[in-house]
Amino acid sequence: MPTHLSFSIHRRLLGLVLLIVVTVIGCAGNKGIQKVTVKGTISYKGQPLRSGMLQFLGPGSAAAAGMIQADGTFIVTDVVPGEVMVAVVAGTGGSMANAPPPVPLPEKFRNPETSGVTCTITPETKELTIELK
Repeated sequence: MPTHLSFSIHRRLLGLVLLIVVTVIGCAGNKGIQKVTVKGTISYKGQPLRSGMLQFLGPGSAAAAGMIQADGTFIVTDVVPGEVMVAVVAGTGGSMANAPPPVPLPEKFRNPETSGVTCTITPETKELTIELK
């Protein structure tokens, strides 16, 4: 049991480090651009994703990311408007025994350049519904 807990902690720590790196990279070099906060839901084949991190890669390689909540909702801040590519880093499904398991995703969705999922973000964009297929 300690091995599973240790693995879970390491995955969460890795996710936090990745989120910080993506945020720092996304902030470097986009001075003066009005960024957008986007809320929404994400699902795969009709099932809400219950965990993980949603990543946007936008114009000028501007990156933004946000955590996916247990109900499939997300909030991503500091999104540079334009065409963004979308990726999902799979989550663990939670650390509690009664937490739902993560929805398994194909490998292609882990990279914004291979996912095939894009969204157009405008300064007026406030909500998105993302359906992975």
